[in-house]
Amino acid sequence: MHAAVLRYFLQVARDGSIRRAAERLNVASSAVNRQILRLEEELGADLFERTRDGVRLTEAGAVILGHVRQTFSDFDRAKAEIANLGGAVTGHVRIICLESLAVRFMPDVTGELAAAHPGLTLSIIVVDPSQATDELRSGRTDFGILFVDRRHRDVEVQESFITAIGAVMRPDHPLGRKRMVTLTDCADYPVLTLHDRWLIDAIMATEFARSGANFNTRIISNSIDLMRQMILAGLGIGFFTPVGFIDEIKRGELVHVPLAEPWLTDSEIGILLPSGRTPTPAARVALEFIRKRMLDLAQRLPQISPQGRMRKAGKRTQ
Repeated sequence: MHAAVLRYFLQVARDGSIRRAAERLNVASSAVNRQILRLEEELGADLFERTRDGVRLTEAGAVILGHVRQTFSDFDRAKAEIANLGGAVTGHVRIICLESLAVRFMPDVTGELAAAHPGLTLSIIVVDPSQATDELRSGRTDFGILFVDRRHRDVEVQESFITAIGAVMRPDHPLGRKRMVTLTDCADYPVLTLHDRWLIDAIMATEFARSGANFNTRIISNSIDLMRQMILAGLGIGFFTPVGFIDEIKRGELVHVPLAEPWLTDSEIGILLPSGRTPTPAARVALEFIRKRMLDLAQRLPQISPQGRMRKAGKRTQ
């Protein structure tokens, strides 16, 4: 199949609309529609269901979408291999990560990586942890820096470090001097929660449910930066790893008190890759660069026992 047809198909699938896809591609809607119809005729199957509001993929379309994504991914990888034959590392790397890492880890790492390898271009995308595995499987992403959930398949843990989900609060909070707290302890005080995803992952959701704690939620937000300011203002307790608050903890403005509930004291953040996929040369360079910086981060995190060192994971799957 011709590359233009694949490009048109992919854009229509992304936008859910032939008209919007044509606008992005800067071509006539009729040209895009004609190419899609020809592709459907060649395959003998409808790839999109036409609706009043646009189009949506059929089962056959979903199969072709996987093929198209893999085709473009393989082509980009081949281009990068050819470009790197000259010695300089070039190419584009798409990385997904947790918001806390985007706030306090990736800015410096991205700047250092860009300075060391000016031929690289990067996409740094913050994702909801519940969507991370689908993103890795989509073929769009080279690797992710995310919570490790070993119940999922088709995702390899390249390397990880241990951290702890804890209660983040001001040091003058009544629980601020404790070495460990339970969720029930925290339920006696106002808490701040992340809208739609404050439980971080399924494991944490299970532990919160088991605790039976009824929280007095004072503020709900989808911004870690806003939550940080509210915690600094003494408006409540937040539940996080120390990663997104490392500077405030170091300065003594906030404390991170680990939670006593099982599993929450042994959470992992790791570099995750789609299983069986060979990283491009550009992705390998970025991955190794970030791996070394993660080691530095793991050593800086507070409240972590000797467990808090990097784990070399090899080819383990989740």
